[in-house]
Amino acid sequence: MSNNWFRRLLLSYLPIFFIVTSILFFIFFQVFNEQNRREALKANEFLASQVTQYLDNSLRSIDFKVLREILTNSNLKNYFSVSGSEDVYAGIQAVKVIDELKIEYPLIDSVYLVRYSDNTVFSNGKAVPVYEFPDAAFIEDSRSKDEQKWVGARSFKAFPSQTAEQVITIVRSVANGRGLVVTNVELNTLRKSIMQMYDPEFTFVNIYNRAGGSLWHSGMSEERTFDSTLASKTASASASGEVFSEFTSSYSGWKVQTGLNNGRIVKFALQFYNIWFIFAAGVVLVGVAWVVYVTRRNYKPIQQIVTLIQTVSSQKPSALNYGKENEFRFIHTTLERMIDQTRQYEEEHEENLILQKKVFFQELLEGTRDYSSQELSAQMSRFKLPELEHRWAVLVVEMDRYDVFAAEYHQQDQALLKFVLSSILQESARHEGTDVWAEWVSDQRLYAMLWLPEIAHSEELEARLLTDYLDRIGQYLHFTVTIGVGRVAVDLRGLRASLKEAVHALEYKAVLGTNRMIPCSEVPNSTNDVYEFLKTISLLVQSMRLSDDVWEQHFERLFNQVRQSVLSRQEIMNTVQLLFQHYNREFAELPQEYQETWAAIFTPLLPRLEGWETLDDLRELCLEGFRELARQMQTLQCSRKHRSHILEIRKYIEQHYNNPDLSLNYLSDLFDINPKYLSKLFKDELGEKFVDLLISHRIEKAKQLMQETDKAIQEISEEVGYTNYNSFNRAFKNVVGMAPSDYRKAM
Repeated sequence: MSNNWFRRLLLSYLPIFFIVTSILFFIFFQVFNEQNRREALKANEFLASQVTQYLDNSLRSIDFKVLREILTNSNLKNYFSVSGSEDVYAGIQAVKVIDELKIEYPLIDSVYLVRYSDNTVFSNGKAVPVYEFPDAAFIEDSRSKDEQKWVGARSFKAFPSQTAEQVITIVRSVANGRGLVVTNVELNTLRKSIMQMYDPEFTFVNIYNRAGGSLWHSGMSEERTFDSTLASKTASASASGEVFSEFTSSYSGWKVQTGLNNGRIVKFALQFYNIWFIFAAGVVLVGVAWVVYVTRRNYKPIQQIVTLIQTVSSQKPSALNYGKENEFRFIHTTLERMIDQTRQYEEEHEENLILQKKVFFQELLEGTRDYSSQELSAQMSRFKLPELEHRWAVLVVEMDRYDVFAAEYHQQDQALLKFVLSSILQESARHEGTDVWAEWVSDQRLYAMLWLPEIAHSEELEARLLTDYLDRIGQYLHFTVTIGVGRVAVDLRGLRASLKEAVHALEYKAVLGTNRMIPCSEVPNSTNDVYEFLKTISLLVQSMRLSDDVWEQHFERLFNQVRQSVLSRQEIMNTVQLLFQHYNREFAELPQEYQETWAAIFTPLLPRLEGWETLDDLRELCLEGFRELARQMQTLQCSRKHRSHILEIRKYIEQHYNNPDLSLNYLSDLFDINPKYLSKLFKDELGEKFVDLLISHRIEKAKQLMQETDKAIQEISEEVGYTNYNSFNRAFKNVVGMAPSDYRKAM
């Protein structure tokens, strides 16, 4: 194919492309600078507000903390209340207060205390006279002023031999003029904290005190190289840069200025923005005219392509309609439809092929269709499978704990993990030099046909392959599988028999365990001794009915018999159903409350018995239900026994209420019941205490005698069981609300 068309288009559009691109590049540069300037303004405003807020918060916090210590700290008050430097303890406590302030606020460089009573300065744990202290002039000046604001910047040193540091200071009066607390914040530390908020290479920050002096540059020490470097950078930045924003602190009265170091350069570059824009607009207009000319000249080949497409599609006018679309749109739509139709056809063909392959797999294993040798070879070749001319075996891979797997993973993740299971099996087969055909026939089971070469130890190859498969699953996945293996087959009939054997082998997973392979040749013969099972079940049910704790021994014996008999899953379920039938028959003869207890426990248990996987799972489910049943039956029996006892005792109380010796100990001796247990029975069964029941019954009898007879109250008191009239009178008033004599008068 000739490239003339390509070269013509390239030579036509390439010059204008370079010109327009260059102009757009310069325009972009200018617009970008303008946008950066606007963003810089916003950023500087934010930076200035943040610096102002940081200064206010930091200095206000220190000021507030110092003031609070002055007002509330007893140790500080004690220091200013004593005179002389003899009180060592007061000095130690003052040092402690100062150290706590410096620890809590790292910006604080030093704190010293001035006590007027003896004109001493306490600094760095040492008290010296004011006139010997290096900061004596500042102290005298602060003492004569009432205004208490942050002062800075100024030079300060605690010892004459020490190098002076630039600090800002807050002075607070103590104890109604007894002294001063002077707190110094080092400017170097404050400046470092603020410089973490911006890059000095591009941005500068200046801070001016109320007098207009710069905090950063006034009296800077030249002996500290690092600080001098920072100061020189800041000074040069402020000298060459443009101030973009300015904030004044409402607390300290200081002014914060921020800006860009190269602000003047940016401003200079932006002056040419309009000139660049007009020039670029003119170039774009020229480029448009050139593109129109070139397009008209090169339009003919495109028109020929459109004409050809219309001619080819003339037999299907509804499929492609040129209409008002432009030529490129028409060509694009035509190609897009052709690609979509091709892709759709390939996807449908692939889906049909996968479905047909799965149907063919099921027909081979289940025997729903007979194939001749020619048909079988054709189908195997169609699906690119090995010929069935050698030996093969059927594997059934069952996922263990599938209910947990389905609950833990999303449906899409489940499909992906199942694909991984199939892929690992194929990889293990290729590793052993053979092939496998696997299909998911059900949600939980993967059916597979394994080709085995005609070698002397093909069984060892099969075992090695499956062992490697299980190892890889344990290494890469968080669940396990159990594999049922059928015998090796040499024809279709043997293949289908191998499938039944593999499925039958999986029935013994409940007894033999999970995460293993179970060859059909290793499945033991079941010794299903129904008579022994019936005998154990009968003993279990009888002991449960009598609430005998020996029922657990019979329960364990039953499951040990099942394990030793090596029953299949269906045989185990038949045994459990036989157990439940015996329970239903036995409980049908018990009172209604026992039947309801049985139904309430085992009705919700029955659906759960369908999901067990191993014999241990089934045992735990059944044991949980039987234990709850035994507990509730024992509770019912105890309740019935206790109720009969308590009713008998209550009847005795009603007949012998007038016995003065009647008490809990008396009844416990009479009925051979522990007094504490008897008291609990009264509370649980009758809802009241024994004493309350006895008093209530005696008072009711006394009221009846006062209403029906003219006996003296003393005589009635003795007749209802009170030998002491005062006790009767007190009990009567507690129950009735009035004395017996008042009650008789009110009748």
